[in-house]
Amino acid sequence: MVALLLGLLVVAAAGSIFLSNRRVYGSTESLNRIQENQRAAFELLARDIREAGGNPCLRLGASKSPVIQLASFDTNWWGRFAAGIHGSSGTSDAITLYLANGTEYSVVQHKAPGDPITLGSVDGLAAGQVLMACNSDEAIVFSVSGISGKTLQHVAGANCGSAFTLQPVAGKCGDAVAGPPYCFWGNPAVLPTAAESGNCQPGVGRSPAFVVRPFDAQWTVEANTRGGSSLYRNALGSKDEIAEGVTGMTIGYKVGDASGYQSADAVGAGNAWARVTAVHVVLTFEAARGAMAAGDVQGVDGGTLSRSVEDFIVLR
Repeated sequence: MVALLLGLLVVAAAGSIFLSNRRVYGSTESLNRIQENQRAAFELLARDIREAGGNPCLRLGASKSPVIQLASFDTNWWGRFAAGIHGSSGTSDAITLYLANGTEYSVVQHKAPGDPITLGSVDGLAAGQVLMACNSDEAIVFSVSGISGKTLQHVAGANCGSAFTLQPVAGKCGDAVAGPPYCFWGNPAVLPTAAESGNCQPGVGRSPAFVVRPFDAQWTVEANTRGGSSLYRNALGSKDEIAEGVTGMTIGYKVGDASGYQSADAVGAGNAWARVTAVHVVLTFEAARGAMAAGDVQGVDGGTLSRSVEDFIVLR
Protein backbone atom coordinates (compact mmCIF):
# COMPACT_ATOMS: atom_id res chain seq x y z
CA MET A 1 0.00 0.00 0.00
CA VAL A 2 2.80 2.37 0.90
CA ALA A 3 4.55 1.64 -2.39
CA LEU A 4 1.29 2.19 -4.29
CA LEU A 5 0.70 5.51 -2.53
CA LEU A 6 4.24 6.67 -3.26
CA GLY A 7 3.80 5.68 -6.88
CA LEU A 8 0.59 7.69 -7.15
CA LEU A 9 2.31 10.73 -5.61
CA VAL A 10 5.15 10.46 -8.12
CA VAL A 11 2.69 10.18 -11.04
CA ALA A 12 0.68 13.15 -9.73
CA ALA A 13 3.83 15.24 -9.37
CA ALA A 14 5.02 14.30 -12.84
CA GLY A 15 1.59 15.10 -14.29
CA SER A 16 1.54 18.47 -12.53
CA ILE A 17 4.97 19.33 -13.93
CA PHE A 18 3.90 18.25 -17.41
CA LEU A 19 0.75 20.37 -17.33
CA SER A 20 2.68 23.34 -15.98
CA ASN A 21 5.29 23.04 -18.70
CA ARG A 22 2.57 22.62 -21.31
CA ARG A 23 0.91 25.83 -20.12
CA VAL A 24 4.21 27.74 -20.16
CA TYR A 25 4.95 26.45 -23.66
CA GLY A 26 1.50 27.43 -24.92
CA SER A 27 1.69 30.95 -23.46
CA THR A 28 5.22 31.43 -24.83
CA GLU A 29 4.12 30.26 -28.27
CA SER A 30 1.17 32.69 -28.19
CA LEU A 31 3.47 35.59 -27.30
CA ASN A 32 5.90 34.57 -30.03
CA ARG A 33 3.09 34.64 -32.58
CA ILE A 34 2.05 38.09 -31.37
CA GLN A 35 5.63 39.33 -31.80
CA GLU A 36 5.87 37.84 -35.30
CA ASN A 37 2.63 39.57 -36.28
CA GLN A 38 3.89 42.83 -34.80
CA ARG A 39 7.07 42.71 -36.87
CA ALA A 40 5.23 41.91 -40.10
CA ALA A 41 2.56 44.54 -39.54
CA PHE A 42 4.90 47.41 -38.69
CA GLU A 43 7.47 46.56 -41.34
CA LEU A 44 4.93 46.63 -44.18
CA LEU A 45 2.79 49.48 -42.85
CA ALA A 46 5.83 51.67 -42.14
CA ARG A 47 7.15 51.05 -45.66
CA ASP A 48 3.93 52.34 -47.23
CA ILE A 49 3.77 55.35 -44.89
CA ARG A 50 7.38 56.34 -45.56
CA GLU A 51 6.72 56.08 -49.32
CA ALA A 52 3.48 58.14 -49.21
CA GLY A 53 3.27 60.17 -52.42
CA GLY A 54 6.30 58.34 -53.77
CA ASN A 55 7.09 58.40 -57.49
CA PRO A 56 10.33 58.32 -59.51
CA CYS A 57 10.14 61.93 -60.70
CA LEU A 58 9.20 64.82 -58.43
CA ARG A 59 7.79 65.66 -55.03
CA LEU A 60 4.06 66.28 -55.07
CA GLY A 61 2.25 68.19 -52.36
CA ALA A 62 0.39 71.38 -51.55
CA SER A 63 2.37 73.42 -54.09
CA LYS A 64 2.57 70.81 -56.85
CA SER A 65 -0.16 68.46 -58.08
CA PRO A 66 -0.25 66.29 -61.20
CA VAL A 67 -2.18 67.57 -64.19
CA ILE A 68 -5.28 65.37 -64.55
CA GLN A 69 -5.93 65.04 -68.28
CA LEU A 70 -8.76 62.54 -67.89
CA ALA A 71 -12.11 63.51 -69.40
CA SER A 72 -13.84 62.35 -66.20
CA PHE A 73 -12.32 61.31 -62.89
CA ASP A 74 -12.91 60.90 -59.15
CA THR A 75 -12.24 64.39 -57.82
CA ASN A 76 -11.97 63.17 -54.20
CA TRP A 77 -9.39 60.50 -55.03
CA TRP A 78 -7.23 62.73 -57.20
CA GLY A 79 -7.66 65.63 -54.78
CA ARG A 80 -5.93 63.47 -52.14
CA PHE A 81 -3.28 61.95 -54.39
CA ALA A 82 -0.78 64.82 -54.25
CA ALA A 83 -0.82 64.85 -50.43
CA GLY A 84 0.03 61.15 -50.48
CA ILE A 85 -1.83 60.33 -47.26
CA HIS A 86 -5.36 60.39 -45.87
CA GLY A 87 -6.91 58.86 -42.79
CA SER A 88 -10.23 58.31 -41.08
CA SER A 89 -11.16 58.00 -37.42
CA GLY A 90 -13.43 55.32 -35.98
CA THR A 91 -13.63 52.45 -33.54
CA SER A 92 -10.42 51.45 -35.26
CA ASP A 93 -8.67 54.07 -37.38
CA ALA A 94 -7.82 53.53 -41.05
CA ILE A 95 -5.18 55.04 -43.29
CA THR A 96 -4.81 55.31 -47.07
CA LEU A 97 -1.47 55.93 -48.77
CA TYR A 98 -1.33 57.22 -52.35
CA LEU A 99 1.61 55.92 -54.35
CA ALA A 100 3.17 55.61 -57.79
CA ASN A 101 6.26 53.65 -56.80
CA GLY A 102 5.68 50.40 -58.64
CA THR A 103 7.23 49.43 -61.97
CA GLU A 104 8.93 52.37 -63.70
CA TYR A 105 8.74 52.55 -67.51
CA SER A 106 11.39 54.79 -69.08
CA VAL A 107 10.21 57.18 -71.78
CA VAL A 108 12.35 56.71 -74.89
CA GLN A 109 10.66 59.25 -77.14
CA HIS A 110 7.86 61.82 -77.08
CA LYS A 111 8.69 64.56 -79.57
CA ALA A 112 5.21 66.01 -80.15
CA PRO A 113 2.35 66.44 -77.65
CA GLY A 114 -0.02 64.26 -79.65
CA ASP A 115 2.53 61.56 -80.42
CA PRO A 116 2.24 58.17 -78.73
CA ILE A 117 4.75 57.75 -75.90
CA THR A 118 7.51 55.30 -76.77
CA LEU A 119 8.74 53.28 -73.78
CA GLY A 120 11.61 50.90 -73.22
CA SER A 121 9.05 48.21 -72.28
CA VAL A 122 5.28 47.88 -72.02
CA ASP A 123 5.19 44.63 -70.04
CA GLY A 124 2.25 44.67 -67.64
CA LEU A 125 0.51 47.63 -69.27
CA ALA A 126 -2.89 47.48 -70.95
CA ALA A 127 -5.34 49.71 -72.79
CA GLY A 128 -7.74 51.47 -70.43
CA GLN A 129 -5.24 51.81 -67.59
CA VAL A 130 -4.82 55.19 -65.94
CA LEU A 131 -1.11 56.07 -65.86
CA MET A 132 1.07 59.04 -65.00
CA ALA A 133 3.86 60.40 -67.19
CA CYS A 134 6.36 62.49 -65.26
CA ASN A 135 9.80 64.06 -65.15
CA SER A 136 11.52 66.29 -62.61
CA ASP A 137 9.25 69.22 -63.52
CA GLU A 138 5.80 67.96 -64.44
CA ALA A 139 3.38 65.05 -64.07
CA ILE A 140 0.40 64.35 -66.33
CA VAL A 141 -2.24 61.68 -65.63
CA PHE A 142 -3.80 60.08 -68.71
CA SER A 143 -5.72 57.03 -69.89
CA VAL A 144 -4.09 54.57 -72.29
CA SER A 145 -6.28 54.35 -75.38
CA GLY A 146 -4.19 51.67 -77.07
CA ILE A 147 -0.79 49.97 -77.23
CA SER A 148 1.19 49.31 -80.39
CA GLY A 149 4.62 47.77 -80.06
CA LYS A 150 6.27 49.77 -77.32
CA THR A 151 4.14 52.89 -77.73
CA LEU A 152 1.15 54.09 -75.70
CA GLN A 153 -1.65 56.02 -77.42
CA HIS A 154 -3.55 58.69 -75.48
CA VAL A 155 -6.25 59.99 -77.80
CA ALA A 156 -9.31 62.08 -76.88
CA GLY A 157 -12.29 60.30 -75.45
CA ALA A 158 -11.18 59.03 -72.09
CA ASN A 159 -8.66 61.89 -72.18
CA CYS A 160 -9.30 65.61 -72.36
CA GLY A 161 -7.75 66.10 -75.79
CA SER A 162 -5.28 63.87 -77.61
CA ALA A 163 -2.21 66.02 -76.97
CA PHE A 164 -0.52 66.36 -73.59
CA THR A 165 -1.10 69.74 -71.98
CA LEU A 166 -0.35 71.32 -68.62
CA GLN A 167 -3.64 73.25 -68.69
CA PRO A 168 -6.50 71.17 -70.12
CA VAL A 169 -9.57 73.23 -70.95
CA ALA A 170 -12.75 71.33 -70.04
CA GLY A 171 -14.70 72.78 -72.97
CA LYS A 172 -12.11 71.48 -75.47
CA CYS A 173 -11.81 67.87 -74.32
CA GLY A 174 -13.09 66.59 -77.66
CA ASP A 175 -10.41 68.50 -79.57
CA ALA A 176 -7.01 67.18 -80.54
CA VAL A 177 -5.37 69.90 -78.47
CA ALA A 178 -7.23 70.95 -75.32
CA GLY A 179 -4.59 73.38 -74.01
CA PRO A 180 -0.99 74.56 -74.36
CA PRO A 181 1.00 71.49 -75.53
CA TYR A 182 3.74 69.73 -73.57
CA CYS A 183 6.28 67.06 -74.54
CA PHE A 184 8.21 64.70 -72.30
CA TRP A 185 10.91 64.30 -74.99
CA GLY A 186 12.66 61.30 -73.43
CA ASN A 187 16.29 61.83 -74.41
CA PRO A 188 17.93 64.51 -72.21
CA ALA A 189 21.29 63.86 -73.90
CA VAL A 190 19.98 65.16 -77.25
CA LEU A 191 18.46 68.64 -77.39
CA PRO A 192 15.32 69.11 -79.53
CA THR A 193 15.61 71.10 -82.71
CA ALA A 194 13.96 74.49 -83.03
CA ALA A 195 11.10 72.92 -84.99
CA GLU A 196 10.62 70.20 -82.38
CA SER A 197 10.65 72.77 -79.58
CA GLY A 198 8.03 74.72 -81.51
CA ASN A 199 5.74 71.69 -81.46
CA CYS A 200 5.84 71.60 -77.70
CA GLN A 201 5.36 75.17 -76.57
CA PRO A 202 5.19 76.14 -73.76
CA GLY A 203 7.28 73.23 -72.55
CA VAL A 204 9.69 70.46 -73.48
CA GLY A 205 10.88 68.15 -70.73
CA ARG A 206 14.67 68.05 -70.57
CA SER A 207 15.04 65.54 -67.71
CA PRO A 208 14.55 61.74 -67.86
CA ALA A 209 10.86 60.87 -67.99
CA PHE A 210 8.95 57.85 -66.75
CA VAL A 211 5.48 56.33 -66.91
CA VAL A 212 4.10 54.84 -63.69
CA ARG A 213 0.78 53.56 -62.39
CA PRO A 214 -0.83 55.58 -59.57
CA PHE A 215 -2.64 53.56 -56.89
CA ASP A 216 -3.66 53.63 -53.25
CA ALA A 217 -2.99 51.24 -50.40
CA GLN A 218 -5.74 51.11 -47.77
CA TRP A 219 -4.86 49.79 -44.29
CA THR A 220 -7.77 48.69 -42.10
CA VAL A 221 -8.60 46.41 -39.18
CA GLU A 222 -11.49 44.11 -40.09
CA ALA A 223 -13.10 40.83 -39.09
CA ASN A 224 -11.42 37.77 -40.56
CA THR A 225 -13.04 34.46 -41.49
CA ARG A 226 -11.97 32.72 -38.27
CA GLY A 227 -14.01 34.68 -35.77
CA GLY A 228 -11.28 37.20 -34.94
CA SER A 229 -9.92 40.35 -36.55
CA SER A 230 -6.82 41.12 -38.61
CA LEU A 231 -4.88 43.94 -40.22
CA TYR A 232 -5.53 44.14 -43.98
CA ARG A 233 -3.86 45.94 -46.89
CA ASN A 234 -6.01 46.57 -49.95
CA ALA A 235 -4.11 47.71 -53.08
CA LEU A 236 -4.37 47.21 -56.84
CA GLY A 237 -7.44 44.99 -56.50
CA SER A 238 -5.83 42.63 -53.98
CA LYS A 239 -6.91 42.56 -50.33
CA ASP A 240 -4.24 40.83 -48.26
CA GLU A 241 -4.35 39.78 -44.62
CA ILE A 242 -1.13 41.13 -43.13
CA ALA A 243 -1.36 40.19 -39.45
CA GLU A 244 -3.81 38.07 -37.48
CA GLY A 245 -5.10 39.05 -34.06
CA VAL A 246 -5.01 42.84 -34.55
CA THR A 247 -7.96 44.23 -32.62
CA GLY A 248 -7.36 47.95 -32.93
CA MET A 249 -5.36 50.63 -34.73
CA THR A 250 -5.01 54.19 -33.46
CA ILE A 251 -3.25 56.73 -35.68
CA GLY A 252 -2.07 60.27 -34.98
CA TYR A 253 -0.61 62.73 -37.50
CA LYS A 254 2.09 65.35 -37.05
CA VAL A 255 1.40 68.46 -39.14
CA GLY A 256 4.45 70.49 -40.11
CA ASP A 257 6.76 70.99 -37.15
CA ALA A 258 4.01 70.80 -34.52
CA SER A 259 5.04 69.13 -31.27
CA GLY A 260 1.98 66.89 -30.96
CA TYR A 261 -0.03 64.48 -33.08
CA GLN A 262 -3.61 65.08 -34.27
CA SER A 263 -6.48 62.78 -35.14
CA ALA A 264 -7.53 62.26 -38.75
CA ASP A 265 -10.64 64.36 -38.12
CA ALA A 266 -8.54 67.28 -36.87
CA VAL A 267 -6.15 67.08 -39.84
CA GLY A 268 -9.08 66.96 -42.26
CA ALA A 269 -10.78 69.92 -40.57
CA GLY A 270 -7.62 71.95 -41.08
CA ASN A 271 -7.22 70.73 -44.67
CA ALA A 272 -3.66 69.85 -43.68
CA TRP A 273 -3.05 66.43 -45.24
CA ALA A 274 -0.39 67.82 -47.58
CA ARG A 275 1.55 69.09 -44.54
CA VAL A 276 1.67 65.80 -42.60
CA THR A 277 5.30 64.98 -41.83
CA ALA A 278 5.05 61.99 -39.47
CA VAL A 279 2.59 59.36 -38.26
CA HIS A 280 2.15 57.76 -34.83
CA VAL A 281 0.67 54.26 -35.04
CA VAL A 282 -0.54 52.13 -32.12
CA LEU A 283 -1.57 48.55 -32.90
CA THR A 284 -3.27 46.29 -30.35
CA PHE A 285 -2.71 42.56 -30.75
CA GLU A 286 -4.48 39.62 -29.11
CA ALA A 287 -3.29 36.03 -29.11
CA ALA A 288 -5.13 34.12 -31.81
CA ARG A 289 -6.21 30.63 -30.76
CA GLY A 290 -6.04 28.85 -34.10
CA ALA A 291 -5.04 25.22 -33.43
CA MET A 292 -3.93 26.01 -29.89
CA ALA A 293 -5.79 25.14 -26.69
CA ALA A 294 -7.97 27.79 -25.07
CA GLY A 295 -5.62 28.05 -22.10
CA ASP A 296 -2.65 28.78 -24.35
CA VAL A 297 -3.97 32.22 -25.28
CA GLN A 298 -4.95 33.25 -21.76
CA GLY A 299 -2.96 35.11 -19.16
CA VAL A 300 -2.88 34.50 -15.40
CA ASP A 301 -6.06 36.55 -14.99
CA GLY A 302 -7.95 34.33 -17.43
CA GLY A 303 -8.14 37.06 -20.04
CA THR A 304 -6.76 36.78 -23.58
CA LEU A 305 -3.09 37.64 -23.90
CA SER A 306 -2.72 41.05 -25.56
CA ARG A 307 -0.03 43.60 -26.33
CA SER A 308 -0.10 47.18 -27.65
CA VAL A 309 2.87 48.40 -29.67
CA GLU A 310 3.54 51.86 -31.06
CA ASP A 311 5.81 53.33 -33.69
CA PHE A 312 6.63 56.82 -34.99
CA ILE A 313 7.13 56.91 -38.75
CA VAL A 314 8.53 59.89 -40.64
CA LEU A 315 7.39 60.52 -44.22
CA ARG A 316 10.13 60.93 -46.80
